[in-house]
Amino acid sequence: MMKDALGYYSILNADALTSAEQLKLNYRELAKKWHPDYNNSPQAMEIFQKLSTAYEVLQDEKKRLIYDMLSMVYPASEYPDIALIEPFTSQSQEGNIRVLTITDVRGLFYKTRVKTEKYICNYQEAFQLEGKKAAANWLLGWWSPTAWIKNCRALKQNFTQVNKKTDNLRLLTHNAVAYWQKQNIPLAVQSASLALAYADAEQKGLLQKFITLANARPVSTQKWNFSALKGVQLIVPLCLLMALGLAKVSAAIDKNILLKYFSSPKEIIYYQEVDFGSRGQTVDDVVVSKILSIPVDKGDDSKLYHLNQKTKIMYGPSEDFDVLKEAPAGTTVRLTGKSPDEIWSRIMIDNGEMGFVKADELTQGIGNPIPDYSEIILHH
Repeated sequence: MMKDALGYYSILNADALTSAEQLKLNYRELAKKWHPDYNNSPQAMEIFQKLSTAYEVLQDEKKRLIYDMLSMVYPASEYPDIALIEPFTSQSQEGNIRVLTITDVRGLFYKTRVKTEKYICNYQEAFQLEGKKAAANWLLGWWSPTAWIKNCRALKQNFTQVNKKTDNLRLLTHNAVAYWQKQNIPLAVQSASLALAYADAEQKGLLQKFITLANARPVSTQKWNFSALKGVQLIVPLCLLMALGLAKVSAAIDKNILLKYFSSPKEIIYYQEVDFGSRGQTVDDVVVSKILSIPVDKGDDSKLYHLNQKTKIMYGPSEDFDVLKEAPAGTTVRLTGKSPDEIWSRIMIDNGEMGFVKADELTQGIGNPIPDYSEIILHH
């Protein structure tokens, strides 16, 4: 049903289908009735002036069409002054613009700030704005107990209302009229043509009539990709998921590589560094693979272990290496490192040399008494 924002049709007892001739007859009859010279009612002057204003607009084809178009998007309280109407523009002053309604949520630990704003922008500005606001909500919108539900709602609304019908119909219809008033007919036709995508059947009829009346070709426009505008809001969670997935894949690959590496014979000679804390480092000519080193602190008794059986201490973390020494059960040693798969342990023996034993051959704590000359403890 055609809207009558300022009541022009109503006061003339007319509607959108009333012809120009019938409108004139209605006006003459009502004007005679309410003319102050013939009507002593206190409201006579006011009603007569309203009748004259309404008839002035509706009897003119172009003014009537403009009134009908603005009535379909504006209520009486917001109806613009035709003489002062200005087009809405983006920062770049481009005519191919839209309205974005975006809700920001900030969790401030003890409270939550929610702010909803409308932005008028071109496509490039919209793309940047959607991405920026979505990233801020994803990263900063959760940091308070009350923020969770509000931020979930805001993220959903921002995603589903990227191309809101009512806001964009009003914007583009307003601009069609504003550019028409400024005699910029190509931009007026462009705005009316863009508004068609948001209009119902009756509204489309008015817009098409406006385009036909203008008799001009619209300015060429860039097509908006609203799916992309929705998609940009998902960049942050997708990046987080990708990072998590890559971390898991990387960890699995690294583990498989390490297991394969430690299970194969070693022919290349490496030299291990042994960290003695404040006393510096030394290099022990032990053939090793990559080892997770434990700094040597000779005052730390928690790293003292003993062999729980007669054990061959190897030069490297594999039975393919040569035997450094064969030690009896109960021999106390110091733990200085582990292989990443925790199958082999690197130990220091009494003479300060480093060797390797299977991890299950060690029991924490001192076994046999430690000799006075031993390098595995700090002597006072």
